[in-house]
Amino acid sequence: MPTPPKPPSGSIDFEITDFDDARRALDELPSGLAEMNRLMHGDEWASRRRRPLPTDRALTGEAMDWVIGLPPATRPHAACEQFPRVVNAIAASWSDIHYSLQVIDHMIRDYRGGRRGFPAGVRIELQALHDYQRRRAAA
Repeated sequence: MPTPPKPPSGSIDFEITDFDDARRALDELPSGLAEMNRLMHGDEWASRRRRPLPTDRALTGEAMDWVIGLPPATRPHAACEQFPRVVNAIAASWSDIHYSLQVIDHMIRDYRGGRRGFPAGVRIELQALHDYQRRRAAA
């Protein structure tokens, strides 16, 4: 097979390409970038988190009793509606004052970095629970 002639010096090689193919190539992420994106945006934590349980979507009986037992001004209404898993965890830890303070503290503060955080209303309720439990610990 004959070799093609050499292009003149200083010329640029072009490849004939379909515009649709070129657009698709621009829309695709380069290899490795998708994995880097996944790791940077917290999907790594999602893969380490335990699988959701049916009880994560609703308050447990223990949590309902705990909420009812709180002073009315301290009851976490928004957290119960939006994050029953969080309320279940706090209720389960509540009898151990120091442990429950740690549980709530780790929910309020971002110790591992990159968390979205809670909506303002839920964050205020969690802080109120933390303050209430701290007052109980001091008594």
